[in-house]
Amino acid sequence: MTNEYKTVLTDEILHFLYRNASFQALDENEQQQFLEKFGKQPLFIEVIEIAIALEEMIAEVEATMPKIQDKDYLFPIEQQKQLLKDRTVIDGNVLYVPFEEMKNLYSPMIVILQQSDAMQGVEAFTKGIILPLFNLCAVQKRDLIILPFSNNPAQPLLFKNGTLEIEMFDQFLQHFLTGDAQIMPAIDKAIELFTQDNIGHQRDLMIITDNQFSDFHKLNQEVAAGKMQELDIDLAVIAMSETAFEKQPISFADKVFFAND
Repeated sequence: MTNEYKTVLTDEILHFLYRNASFQALDENEQQQFLEKFGKQPLFIEVIEIAIALEEMIAEVEATMPKIQDKDYLFPIEQQKQLLKDRTVIDGNVLYVPFEEMKNLYSPMIVILQQSDAMQGVEAFTKGIILPLFNLCAVQKRDLIILPFSNNPAQPLLFKNGTLEIEMFDQFLQHFLTGDAQIMPAIDKAIELFTQDNIGHQRDLMIITDNQFSDFHKLNQEVAAGKMQELDIDLAVIAMSETAFEKQPISFADKVFFAND
C-alpha cells in the first residue's frame, strides 16, 4: 500500500477491511482494485468509520453479556447432517447426495433500505449500518440482498456469499433514490424474494427506515404479519426515530432498534 492511500485509508480502516471476511474473499488483485476505486472517496471513508464505531458499540454491549459459544451461532453439525439426509434422493440402489447444496446452509439476508428525500441526511449512517452485515454473510456463506426503495423498490443488489463484488458495491455506495417512501411495495418485493429461497433456514429481513411512509394507511399489519410467519421470516427494524416509529409503527417486527438511542 502506497503512502498516497495511507493518507486517506488510515490503519484503522485498513485493519477493518483486511479482517473482514467479505474483503478477504476477494483475490489480491481484486482487493487492490477495490482500494484504488474507493480509497479516495469521502463517502466510502465515512461509511467505514461509521461501521467501525458501530462495531465498537456492539462490542461494549457484548462485553457485559455472557460469552456466546461458537456452537450457539454456527450451524450445528447435527442439523447439517439432517439437512443433507433430507435432501438425499434415492433412485433404485443409487443415492444422489447434494453436496453442492451444503455450501449454502443459510437463506439470504435481505435489507430493505429506505432512500427517500427525507433520508438523504443519514445516507452514510444507513450504509454504515449495513457494512458489517457483509462480514456476517461472508462468514456464514449466505447471500446478502440489499433492496433500496423510495416510491418503489429499486433493482435488488445481490452480493453472493456476502462478497464485496466491486461493481455491485459501487452501485450500493454511489446510488441514492429520491421521492417519498412507500413501504408496501418494498415489503412485497422482499417477500417475493424469500419465496424463491429453497434453503428455508434463518430467513432474516431488516428494514432501515425513518417510518415516514406515504402509504402507511394501506399497510395491513395483520396480513403482513401472517406472510412473515408463513415464511418464517425474522424481521428487525432499525428506525431513525422512536417518535416517528410510534406514529407509523411496524408492529409485526420481531425486534426494533432506534438510531437516536
